[in-house]
Amino acid sequence: MSIEFSRPPTTEEIERICEAAQEAARKHLLSKVSLKQISDLDVTIEAVGDKPLLVSIDVAIELETGDQDLEPIVDAATDAAFTAAETKARELNLCKDTSA
Repeated sequence: MSIEFSRPPTTEEIERICEAAQEAARKHLLSKVSLKQISDLDVTIEAVGDKPLLVSIDVAIELETGDQDLEPIVDAATDAAFTAAETKARELNLCKDTSA
């Protein structure tokens, strides 16, 4: 997923983008798996640079019982995090208007 910024984001804007991504990933995971079933949950968001801003998202989850295929859930949570990061960047008016 790639979007073009019209200007470099501030440190606060980068933090807000990362927070939105992390919240979206956690929300998705917890909508699919009960908190009681989770033994370990880690969502790591890393942002490097400013223009371009490279966002890396790592989602890891372990259940008390290992009888469920988590790959589709983790992939969907990662996608939700990227979408939330992009939405937040647009909300902060960081993106170039490419509709012209």
